[in-house]
Amino acid sequence: MERRNFLKAGAATAGTMAGLLALSGKSEAAARTEFVAAAGGSAGTDLLIFDPSSPQFRGLTQGFNRRWTAPNAAVVFVPLTETGAAEALSNVVSGGWAQNFRVRGGGHCYEDFVFNADTRAIIDVSLLNRVGYDAARGCYFAQAGGTNWDLYRHLYWQFGKTLPAGSCYSVGLGGHICGGGYGLMSRAFGLTVDWLTGVDVVTIDQNDSAQLRHVTNQSSNANDQLLYWAHTGGGGGNFGLITRYEFAELPTAPQNAELIVLAWNWSDIIAGGGASYLGGILDYFQDLTLNGGNSIFGLLKLNHSSAGQVKIIIQANYDGPIGSTSALPLVNSLLAKHGVANVVEPRGAIIGHPVSAPASSAYVDYRWWQVVQDLNGSGDNQKGKYKSAYMRAGFPANQVQTIYKYLTQSRTDSSGNPVDLSSSLLQVDTYAGQINTVAPTATAVWQRSSIFKLQYQTYWQDQTEGPSANGDNHIAWIRDFYTEMYAAYGGIPDPAQDQTNNVDGCYINYPDVDLDAHGPATALRLYYGGNLPRLIQAKRTWDPNNRFHHAQSIPLA
Repeated sequence: MERRNFLKAGAATAGTMAGLLALSGKSEAAARTEFVAAAGGSAGTDLLIFDPSSPQFRGLTQGFNRRWTAPNAAVVFVPLTETGAAEALSNVVSGGWAQNFRVRGGGHCYEDFVFNADTRAIIDVSLLNRVGYDAARGCYFAQAGGTNWDLYRHLYWQFGKTLPAGSCYSVGLGGHICGGGYGLMSRAFGLTVDWLTGVDVVTIDQNDSAQLRHVTNQSSNANDQLLYWAHTGGGGGNFGLITRYEFAELPTAPQNAELIVLAWNWSDIIAGGGASYLGGILDYFQDLTLNGGNSIFGLLKLNHSSAGQVKIIIQANYDGPIGSTSALPLVNSLLAKHGVANVVEPRGAIIGHPVSAPASSAYVDYRWWQVVQDLNGSGDNQKGKYKSAYMRAGFPANQVQTIYKYLTQSRTDSSGNPVDLSSSLLQVDTYAGQINTVAPTATAVWQRSSIFKLQYQTYWQDQTEGPSANGDNHIAWIRDFYTEMYAAYGGIPDPAQDQTNNVDGCYINYPDVDLDAHGPATALRLYYGGNLPRLIQAKRTWDPNNRFHHAQSIPLA
C-alpha cells in the first residue's frame, strides 16, 4: 500500500466520521471516500498514514505525560473505521514492525508502555470516537478512540444514560475501560466493566494475520468468551487492538448532585496535633465511606503541606427537585464526631487525577450534568509519577505517621535548592458500594473487597521533555514514601505478606514499573490477583506470538 501524508491545507479532517456524516448527509461509504480524498489518500482505504514529514507526526509521538516520547517512530497509522484498524495492523506486520508497534488512544498511560525508544510504529485510534446505540445489535456502544468526555456527553444528551467511568475528560476509552474503569459514580453503579457485554477487537493469529472479531459475554465459543472476559479488567496492550465496546444496558443518569468541598489548612493541622489530627481526618473519611451510602463518592486530597491545604471533594447524586435531599447533615455531623470540624474555605486549584479543577465553593447544589462539567478535568500536560494501592480497612497508626512525615517533609536537590512538592499528594478515593457486590472472578478485576483506592502522585514541569534531575528528585520522594508506607509487607501493598488482610494490590490503569523490582510475577499478581492464570491463558490463545506487549504486559507463560 502506498503511504500517504495528511498534508492538504484546509482538509475536512478536524472531526470524526460521524461528524462528517452529520454535515454532509451522505451515505457512510460516500462520506468516507470524501474524507479520505480530502486527507490526500486514495479510494478504497479506511486508513490515513503519517510519516515524519507530516505536520501532525511529532504531536502524535508523545502522550499526556511529558516524560515519554517515541523518538524513533517511523510511521503513525490513523484508522477511520474499525475495518481500517485491521488494515493498520496488517500494514504493521507487512512493514516489519510487528514487534515494535504500540496503540495510542487518549495518550494517558502513566508509564512508557506506548511512547519509548523501541516504538517504531504507532496506531492512533483517536478518530474512532463514535458513541451511540446500535439497533442491529441491540446495544449501546462506544468506540475505543473516544474519551470520557465523548462518552458522558453523548450518552447523556442522546439517551439520558451514563456509565461509571472516570472524570478526566481526555482519557481514552480504549485503555480506561479494559483496565476496569471506575469513577465518581462507581459506588452506586459499580465499575465500568460491570456493564460491559461485548468487545470488537482486532487480533493477530499465529500466522500474523489480523482479523476484526466481535466477542460478547454470550459468545458460544469458549475462546471467544475468554477474549471478552480478558477485556473486563485485563488491561490495555495485551490481547489485541480494541475498536469498540458494547453495553446491553446502562444506568439512567442522575438528575442532581451536590458538590461539597471540605478544606483544612495545613497550619491548623500542624498546630492542632500534627499526625494525630491528620488521623482524625482519615477516620472521618473512613466513616463517611462506610456509612455515607452509595450515592456519595469522596476524594481525599492529601496534598503536600507546601500546597497549603488538605481537601475532600464529595459528590452526592440524587433525583427529584433540587434541594429535596442533602448529604450535608451527615457530612457535618461526622466532622463534629471526629473532632475535625474546623474546616475553612477551599483555596487554590484542586490538584491531581482523577479530578483536577479550579477551586470550588465549599457547597453547590447542581444539576448532575453541571458537576460532570465542573469536575471534568485532566489538568495540564506535565510530567508525573504515580503509584497505587487498594485497602480493605482503615489506616493503621504507623501509616498515619508515615503519611504525615512525607507530606510535611522538605527536600533539596544536589545543589541545596528546595524541591517543589506543592503538586505532590496521596489521593484516597472511596471504593466499595456496588463494586464489592461482584465476585472477583466474574470480571478480570480481582479487587472486590476494598473500601479505598489510593493513588500516590507527584507532578513537575521542565522546559524540555523527557527525564530530568528535577524529575529524579520527585521520583525519589514518591518511591521513599511508598516503600515506607508498605514496609511491613515488603515495601509494596502485597496481600500475601499482610497478616492483617488490609492491602489488596494495585490498579493496572495506574501502572508502576517500580513494582518489577520485586519480580515481574509479583507485579502482575498485585494487579490481577487470582485472575492472572486465566489472563495468561487468554494471552496464549489470542496472541501466541506476543505481538501486543509492553513492560508489564500479560506473559505467555
